[in-house]
Amino acid sequence: MPSIPVDILLLILDHVDKADLLTICLLNKICCSCSQGVLYRDIKNFTVRKGKQLCRTLTRSTHLARRVRSFDTSYNDRLDQLCQRPKMSKSFQNMIFLRSLSVCSFTDAFSFLSRCTFKLVSLFCFRYNFEPLHQFFFNQPSLTNVQLGTRVDDDSCIEFGATLLPNLTRVSTRFPLLAQIIPNRPVNEVNCIGCEDIEESVDLIFFTRSTTPLKKIIINYAYLYPKSGQLLASIFPSLTHLYIDAGQFVSDIQVIVRGPDLFRI
Repeated sequence: MPSIPVDILLLILDHVDKADLLTICLLNKICCSCSQGVLYRDIKNFTVRKGKQLCRTLTRSTHLARRVRSFDTSYNDRLDQLCQRPKMSKSFQNMIFLRSLSVCSFTDAFSFLSRCTFKLVSLFCFRYNFEPLHQFFFNQPSLTNVQLGTRVDDDSCIEFGATLLPNLTRVSTRFPLLAQIIPNRPVNEVNCIGCEDIEESVDLIFFTRSTTPLKKIIINYAYLYPKSGQLLASIFPSLTHLYIDAGQFVSDIQVIVRGPDLFRI
């Protein structure tokens, strides 16, 4: 009986559940290797108990750690604390091909990540202290997609610097930080999270300082009001997708408009 080509086997394994993948690992070396690649490729939604077992496995078995492409603990702060333990943090150093990382909070305890050699493409962080995150960015020039939630340390001035995140194309964060992140970077997709207290019209000119045309934006209506359509069209001349967050009182309303005449409606 002819064997299944490896590329076809990999396509099949993408549609197999975890229990069957474990069974397939027992068939032969090729099936085991391919199944492990699927099992460990995207790691998320694990409990604290299973997280301890997982980190021990990835610490002891470098060949499995090298299979990991995305690692997600963003839904549970206890999992973040688990990963910060010295014995567990070794697992991150073994994940040299990690490309996507999601954490609930990024604090000084994550300084061990500076010793890791992986090159991320995507980073999500729900809460963060600016300085350790800022230092981490220096080691991750390959990042193209960054999502940042709430800053939990002091409100001191933030300076990103022109050489930080040189390949950033997608950013999701609160409005005040966008003015630091967008200029001099090839940002073309922006998600402005929430809405700050606004007493007067805000300046949107920093959006024009991206090195590539901005194509897609999600933004609260308060930042656009009461600016004229002509002014907005000059700030966003290449916009193709506009998602307007209508605010807390009508949070189920979202306006989606496409096309070059975006601000003429």
